Amino acid sequence: MNFKEARKEAGYTQKQLSELLGISQQSYSDYENERTFPDKVTLLKLAECLNVSTDYLLGRTDEFGSVVTAGALQLTDPERELLLRYRQLRPDLQELLLSTARTWAETPADRIQKKA
Repeated sequence: MNFKEARKEAGYTQKQLSELLGISQQSYSDYENERTFPDKVTLLKLAECLNVSTDYLLGRTDEFGSVVTAGALQLTDPERELLLRYRQLRPDLQELLLSTARTWAETPADRIQKKA
């Protein structure tokens, strides 16, 4: 299994990754130490979050099997988290979030009210 290697390559701590996956840190630690294995949905989320193939995570290949095309934009940690959180939303909430982001992007910064 390559859970630990992929997590470290992606720059996550166990705590950060478990929070993104919506599981306990202990559960994630159990995956890395091969005490338990993730269910299919969690395995797919994990591969997506770490930008590797499920085959890599399961040790079926020693290549990352990245799902990002060559030359793709590198995401910052907040961008990566935002994308993962977006993908966890229902489709109607995804559209609401996109609509809000478009509005904010088209609004001059001095017109967006800050919460105190």
